[in-house]
Amino acid sequence: MKQIAFLFLILFTFNASSQTVYKTPSGTKYHLANCRMVTNVSKGITIGAALELGLLPCKICKPPLQNNSKLSIKKSTKGSSSTVQCKGKTKAGSRCKHKTSIGNGYCFQHNPD
Repeated sequence: MKQIAFLFLILFTFNASSQTVYKTPSGTKYHLANCRMVTNVSKGITIGAALELGLLPCKICKPPLQNNSKLSIKKSTKGSSSTVQCKGKTKAGSRCKHKTSIGNGYCFQHNPD
């Protein structure tokens, strides 16, 4: 019985570290496939590769950490903020005034699902 539990633990650990997560082109976080931040240009990578790149887990979809470890990665600033004006249209037909840093260029209200 102990051998089966040990085998299950090994398979689970291997599976967690090789799970595919997604990185947006300009993002600093990694996401699950069903996260609203993932666009059709996102790149699929493993959790280990995401952590090696210094990516943090998304706060929305909450992807797993490798081996359930705590993060000890310092967030570095890259200079200026890369926010853009939302591409969405309001009900009145004018352009949305919100700023967004989401890779697809839409704010949280106009994000196409």
